[in-house]
Amino acid sequence: MLLLLLGVGVVPLVATSYHLVSRSREILELDQKATQLDKARSLSQQVSVYVKSLQSQVVAIARTLEVDVAPSAFAARVARIRDDDGLRRYVEDANSRFHYVSVVDASSSGARSGVQLSEPAIEQLLREGVSRGLQGKSMVSHPIISSSLQEPVMVLAEPVSPGGTRNAAPANAAGEAPREEVASAPTSVQGVVLVVASLGPLWNMTRELGQGGLFDVYVVDGRGRLIAHSDPRKLEGNLDVSDVEIVKQFLASQGRTAATVPFTITTPAGSTQMLGTYTGIPDTGWGVIVQIPQDKAYYSAIQMGYQSLVLVAVVTIGAVFFGTIQLLAQGARRLAGGDYGIRVPIKASNEVGVLAESFNHMGEEIQKSIEQIRQAAHRNKELFMGSIRMLANAIDEKDPYTRGHSERVAFYSSLIAKHLGMTEEEVERVHLSGIIHDVGKIGIEDKILRKPAALTEEEYEIMKQHPRKGEKILDAVPLLKQMAGAGLMHHENVDGSGYPDGLKGDQIPLLGRIVSVADAFDAMTTDRPYSKAMTFEAALSRLRFLAGKKFDGTCVSAIEKAAATGDLTPAKARRASVTARRQADPVLTH
Repeated sequence: MLLLLLGVGVVPLVATSYHLVSRSREILELDQKATQLDKARSLSQQVSVYVKSLQSQVVAIARTLEVDVAPSAFAARVARIRDDDGLRRYVEDANSRFHYVSVVDASSSGARSGVQLSEPAIEQLLREGVSRGLQGKSMVSHPIISSSLQEPVMVLAEPVSPGGTRNAAPANAAGEAPREEVASAPTSVQGVVLVVASLGPLWNMTRELGQGGLFDVYVVDGRGRLIAHSDPRKLEGNLDVSDVEIVKQFLASQGRTAATVPFTITTPAGSTQMLGTYTGIPDTGWGVIVQIPQDKAYYSAIQMGYQSLVLVAVVTIGAVFFGTIQLLAQGARRLAGGDYGIRVPIKASNEVGVLAESFNHMGEEIQKSIEQIRQAAHRNKELFMGSIRMLANAIDEKDPYTRGHSERVAFYSSLIAKHLGMTEEEVERVHLSGIIHDVGKIGIEDKILRKPAALTEEEYEIMKQHPRKGEKILDAVPLLKQMAGAGLMHHENVDGSGYPDGLKGDQIPLLGRIVSVADAFDAMTTDRPYSKAMTFEAALSRLRFLAGKKFDGTCVSAIEKAAATGDLTPAKARRASVTARRQADPVLTH
């Protein structure tokens, strides 16, 4: 009887507990990796924008000095700037990130303003900046910790060529020499703009993403040295972290990939198992690292495992001593079958009552744990969707003429999927595909995206690369690529005249055919620099005319049905776009 009770009661309970713990750990691992990758990519974008803004400001100063000045008069202009203290505004402005600004002429004398940093390493970089600048080369040095300012800084240099053009490409933020020469007319470099810029704002960026110490978030340069850390104390000792396993993997990748991997760190207290994510910062050679101890990352699953072991032990002991309690056996079978709301109606002051109370407590704890997992999954889904919308908004913000385009395409795609008879889960995939369909445009130059006229043939060929760039971006998130990546094929035409692969008919995935119709519909009904918006009716007629040539006829029929039933109207399209953008706000602000 005891063996029978163990077989029908305890064994199913053990199996159920094991399944719950294993499944919850898998879910938490996926969610944790997605969260860390989102944090790393977000910080990477923030740092990239900040460094580029510093470079742009230095270039702007140099170009300003070149205006209306003959080469022979440049030294005199530098002297006037020195006498008028004309550089003060660049360091005293409330929004300035410059500690020191200097303009020197070809004789290395000139005007300066700001904090004079008498530190050998910084002085060496300034001399190197003068040397490079007088050779017509821009320079962005590697970061260095200033002992005087107690924060990281870097030196930027930009040549000044009155009446001429520079003949070399600028160096990148890693301080490397230009990778290719740019042919131009002969130039005469008359001076150099030198700047010592603050990297202190990177501290705030890492600290905010560290969530009060839950995560270690830090930025390293191409040598594996710390630039910023969510824990400022880390910047007081040895800055070389190139021997940390996660940093080694980043350096080996040369910033070309992003990954989330387990690794081990050794501290005076012993070894700690960590989960880390690394990604590169564009055009700098730097990297972002986000890491967390595995016991914190998987805390819920570990606690559930301990609770399950304790509760299983209680039930096992009860089964051994009270093997004839059929009601408990029945309750255990129902719990193992997934009825986590089952409770045993036994009330007694003896051991049987204690066992029944323990069983009921176990059911309550399991039910609470499942609810916690569901809530965590819901929050992580919101974070995931918010991050995707944030990425889509970032794409749309690059082109002021198409703002809101991704949300509208997602809305139209969902309507097409709904009227094609797809399931709710499939419609959700289609919606996600619409949001990310233009993710590759992140890799297209702004001057092409923002051009207020028709593209040249060469520019159009560059624009046609964005589906391929989108595939490479989604390689970092295989699950997202599997779910919605087919939407990147929205420029393939059913007659085979599209790009990038020239697919025809059913060779084009259904997601790509749906997004193709939605993308074209939004393009036709939105004002562009080179065309005025059509009415919805005119756009639908145009889609019907091109059905079977450029667009899938079934998808065109579906969007026509959406319009006929009142699901597709200009007002609903505007509401859907605004609602989607507002849903992204909590994630962005968090």
